[in-house]
Amino acid sequence: MPRYETFDHTADLGVLVFGQTYEEVFANAAFALFDLLTDLDNVRESLSYGLHLEAHDQEELLVRWLSELLFLCESQGYLFKNFSFTHLSQTSLRAVARGETFDPLRHEFKTEIKAVTYHQVGIKEKDGKWEARVIFDI
Repeated sequence: MPRYETFDHTADLGVLVFGQTYEEVFANAAFALFDLLTDLDNVRESLSYGLHLEAHDQEELLVRWLSELLFLCESQGYLFKNFSFTHLSQTSLRAVARGETFDPLRHEFKTEIKAVTYHQVGIKEKDGKWEARVIFDI
C-alpha cells in the first residue's frame, strides 16, 4: 500500500493518505507534506522536535498537525521525514518529528505549499484500514 497519492484540485494540491492504523495515517500525512516539499532522500535524522496539539475533532487535529509542521519548516527551516507518537487520540497528540534543518547545499524545495486547508478534509476507517484526505494551498 502506498503512503499517499496526490490529486489535482483547482489552484491547490490534494493528497489521499493511507495507513494500516490511525497513527500511521497521521505519520504518512506528515511524510506526504515533506515529500512534496523536498527530496526526503537528502534529509538526515539529526534533529528531534517534540509537539503537543489539541483540537475539537480528528479532522481539526490533522489540519493543526500538518499546519504546525509547515510552520516549523517555514519559520525554522526544519525538514522532517520520520514521525512517532507517544499519544494520539481523536482530539490530541504528542509526537516527535525527526529530520534536520534546511541546508541549501543539499536541499531544494520542489513545491511551495502555502497552507493546509480545511476544505474537504476527512479521516475515515474503511475495511480495517485508514484513509485521510487533505488539500494544500499552493
